[in-house]
Amino acid sequence: MRIPDELATLLHEQHGLVTTAQLELLGVTRSARRHACARNGWRLVLPGVVATLRGPLWPRQRLVAAQLWAGDDAVIAARTAAACHGVKAADGEHVVRILVPAHRFLRTQGFVVVRRTRRPDPRPWSRPPFMLSSPARAVVDAAREARTLDDARAIVLEAVQRRIVPVEALRHELEDGPRQGSAFARRAVQDAEAGAWSVPEVKLASALARSTVLPPVLLNPDLVTPDGTTLPRPDGWVDDVGLAIQVHSKQHHSHVDDWEATVLSDGVYAEHGIPVVGLTPRFFAADPAAAVRRIEKAYLARAGLPRPDVVATAIGHGLVS
Repeated sequence: MRIPDELATLLHEQHGLVTTAQLELLGVTRSARRHACARNGWRLVLPGVVATLRGPLWPRQRLVAAQLWAGDDAVIAARTAAACHGVKAADGEHVVRILVPAHRFLRTQGFVVVRRTRRPDPRPWSRPPFMLSSPARAVVDAAREARTLDDARAIVLEAVQRRIVPVEALRHELEDGPRQGSAFARRAVQDAEAGAWSVPEVKLASALARSTVLPPVLLNPDLVTPDGTTLPRPDGWVDDVGLAIQVHSKQHHSHVDDWEATVLSDGVYAEHGIPVVGLTPRFFAADPAAAVRRIEKAYLARAGLPRPDVVATAIGHGLVS
């Protein structure tokens, strides 16, 4: 079958996918479509959605297929949309999650998971040929649907740490939505508001908060020297003695460069007389009490000694106590 120019253009825009309704509008008859399926490998991948290329659909094609099947008032949502916005912790699913208005009685089909809502996203992102939930809506919905608290935390904290969405926007989206089913999302947003940037940081901060030796610990505060020099943000900070706590983890930094910067920042702290206690998530997970004792010991060793001449300013709520 010779492909008309209009169809060729449409297939280019839609990554080799087209609906049967679009084919009919372009004059491709059912018999011509059946011929193309038999001779050229065209096939239905969802009801009414035809793939004109052989082989399995690649990720972007799955998004397009889901949008074509669900219609113009549907948006790619939750984990799928969060992954599209760059949240790696939300990636890895083999389904496409979409959101449709409550009046639509569309059911989950194939690799497309459908959720209905009475609260459509007022600011979806147009990314032709599909629509994405806004970053705040995508991240909060993904956290709402998370199976564990750590999963919700990983999604929310990465989104904030990588500046995909500000924590204030997450709080607004959270409060604007239903309270039922939001427990994990609420805890995760609270952690982000306290300044945590990773799940290991949250768990360590919670353990430190139970210490009877340590004062409240700031999470990721801004550090500035008297001459105005901005120092790297430590994962944790005990302000009365100027003690930095660093969680060294490649897995929980969004880029290798971020992890290298964290390691190199230890040297910057030394240049300004700031003592550092370094930990790894594996060490903390194996013996949380030992990790806390190590930090307590470093804190007690600094008691009575001159404090580094830096000013620490909390971000968000900024402390765990």
